[in-house]
Amino acid sequence: MTKSRVQVGVIGTGNIGKAHLTSILSLKECRLLDVDVVAVCDSDPDSLKGATEFFGIPKGYRSFKDLVVDKDVDVAYVCTPTNLHPEMVRAIAKANKPVFCEKPLAHTHIQANDLLTVTRKARVPTGIGLVLRFDQFLLYAKSLIQTHNLGTPMLMHIRDDQGFPVGFMNYSQWRGDRKAAGGGTLIEHSIHDIDLFRWFFGEVESVYAKVGFYADKEVEDHASVILTHKTGAVSTLDSVWHWVERPSERMIELFFEKGYIAIHLGSDERYLEFRLQGKDSVKVTKEMADPALLDRLGLESKDIPEDGNDVLTALGGERYAALNYSFLSSVQQGKKPSPDFADAVEAHKVVDAAYESSRQSSRIELE
Repeated sequence: MTKSRVQVGVIGTGNIGKAHLTSILSLKECRLLDVDVVAVCDSDPDSLKGATEFFGIPKGYRSFKDLVVDKDVDVAYVCTPTNLHPEMVRAIAKANKPVFCEKPLAHTHIQANDLLTVTRKARVPTGIGLVLRFDQFLLYAKSLIQTHNLGTPMLMHIRDDQGFPVGFMNYSQWRGDRKAAGGGTLIEHSIHDIDLFRWFFGEVESVYAKVGFYADKEVEDHASVILTHKTGAVSTLDSVWHWVERPSERMIELFFEKGYIAIHLGSDERYLEFRLQGKDSVKVTKEMADPALLDRLGLESKDIPEDGNDVLTALGGERYAALNYSFLSSVQQGKKPSPDFADAVEAHKVVDAAYESSRQSSRIELE
């Protein structure tokens, strides 16, 4: 980009759209980025009106096509139900504008790969909502692996449970509609977990999975997956959407020959514990893990405005602030964003194989 200020347009003013609006405008207010949101779009007039008024956005569109061609919009965000992503991403790429799309990128690996091809041909930067890559505890774990001799990676396990995001709290209804969502807890939620497996243990060689339909919904509410990585390490996932009134929780364990890391990511509590061979267990608090996040963003605490540090590390919404800082600053500086659509495509490849494995009750080898 040739100008310093990045002017953003956000398509979709539902829950995830509001999360991005909040974080982007927070980055502006604390002077971490020269950025602004100049337009939003939603087909629901009430949601659109509420967003423009609450966030003080000057332009509101009912059609995404109008936002995409708006000359004031430099970068477009797609924060809509998944079935709408392909058409919107294609339109943004055609307009030669950088595009950020929420996960999952599409319903299938083929669709996701098509969008990667389209954006590469247009030579536009891409960003994807794999927000867990900006969790300070996961980044701390990555730094532990890089700086300590933990030996050969053996096993990574994630248990991920969440209240069914349909008619629950402030969630919308579309996630229970297969035509809109494409699937349930595996693709809509635990594509995050699939991405983490690859991020920590490398490319996947084979997949064995079982998905279940326990609630009266069109999408799966249970998935158990076993991945074998090309390194020989194994990853296992148990993902559940339920109706239990309990905080959502993600429990992550990593086993190495000479070390163990446990990460508790709950909606009410988050921490990390690790133990190295011959040493006592260490518990890591958020304050101890925060520097790993700032390092990932190329920032030092002393160079950040006081309120900016709070935006990036405050427990709860900081992942989105960090994700958006990383994407928008990369666009601003002409650098390749990470994660991008290529990372999404690799996650979709594994998700598709998991669904196929469940249908066939057999292991699927990846090419």
